Amino acid sequence: MQILKSIKAFKHHYFKIRKIATKLAKKGSLKLKISISDNIIDEELFTPENYKTVQFVVLMRRFLDQKDNLYYKNVWGLLNEHFADVLPQETIKYFEKFDKQMIEGDIGININGESLTAEKIYQILADGEYFGNSRKAQVYLKYLKEIPIIGALFWYKFHTYTMDGFKLAQFLFDTIVQIKNSSKFKNLIADDSQYQKQCIYCLSISGKFTSEEHIFPESLGNDELILQKGFVCDECNNGILSCLDDFLLKFEPVAFLQVHFVPYKKNGQLPSANFQNLSIKRTTPKNIAIKTKDKSAFIIHNKYSKTGEIDFTISIKGKKFDAKMLGRALYKIALGMVAFDQGHEIACDSKFDSARNFIMKGQGFSNNILIKKEGTPHPKIRVAHNKLFDCTPFVIDIFGLFFLLNLELQPLLNFNKIITQEQFFLYSLEK
Repeated sequence: MQILKSIKAFKHHYFKIRKIATKLAKKGSLKLKISISDNIIDEELFTPENYKTVQFVVLMRRFLDQKDNLYYKNVWGLLNEHFADVLPQETIKYFEKFDKQMIEGDIGININGESLTAEKIYQILADGEYFGNSRKAQVYLKYLKEIPIIGALFWYKFHTYTMDGFKLAQFLFDTIVQIKNSSKFKNLIADDSQYQKQCIYCLSISGKFTSEEHIFPESLGNDELILQKGFVCDECNNGILSCLDDFLLKFEPVAFLQVHFVPYKKNGQLPSANFQNLSIKRTTPKNIAIKTKDKSAFIIHNKYSKTGEIDFTISIKGKKFDAKMLGRALYKIALGMVAFDQGHEIACDSKFDSARNFIMKGQGFSNNILIKKEGTPHPKIRVAHNKLFDCTPFVIDIFGLFFLLNLELQPLLNFNKIITQEQFFLYSLEK
């Protein structure tokens, strides 16, 4: 059920933030210092350890972004919709009171007759500077920066609103714990747990099935394409499948694009990648640090756009390309998608046994994989496949990297007029 998936997603993300918040609390507190000397006003904002603060703000964004399904009001709305008869009145009143206080903030700001709440200040800075490039927000912020003290005060409000958001997330977590003790929730769990337990990769029915399986690695930003418990055994999930995910994450083009498009990795850390001749690391949502190791890592700035974006060329030196390991990682995704779309029975069909042996044991697979030579980077991971009688073809798109494969041995993927025009590399998976 959707409500159970939403609760799981909330809890999973909350635990990431709680770890960072605990470490951040040990580093000190947020401070705003304002001094006046000779009619000159100086203001300075002190935050605890910069990296941890950035990490905390980035992770909290999901709870504070009104467009996100984990936005705290969306989560509260779902809890009210499904468990209104379980929630005590004092819990509801506490949320409403805390929510109002958080929106208003502890310091009232009025500029030219306009009242700016803590929530509004957070959204302006988030949209115009910290996360986004809203031109409207940027123009407004430029105007406000001309007013003494406002700059530091706004950033103080931005961070206090984020910290208040975490307190509200703690409250929501405690509310969920309270709800989980109800008979209504336990009945939902019982109804949702009636599924067949068989591993779609090793076909085991006797192993342990205590974890979910991310079809694409979670560190690529995947929090939707997930197989529930019972589809993949723990041994496969924590063993070979984890190794294949790790290989895909370290595949140089994927690793490079992950830093550009993924806000944080599975462990909550900001993404980074290390290559033979350079390393790159995201330091804030809109900044990436590139450190070269030798002269082969040349960087050429081609041009700057009006929005401040940089068009540049960079040379990356990677490891020897292993088409077979990459193929196994992609076939793991493809078989997972069959299970996600069509269920256990289809994914366990014998027509996929050769693919299973290829994924699990690295046995040669008598087909080819096609990789597009050029692509336009974008921030999404996508997969498409057709349910045909004679084959199971897939198109897998990871941030603009296109891969074509067939989950069955026949027909053989090969160059044709269309594929030749689109310019693909072809690699055999047989040896």
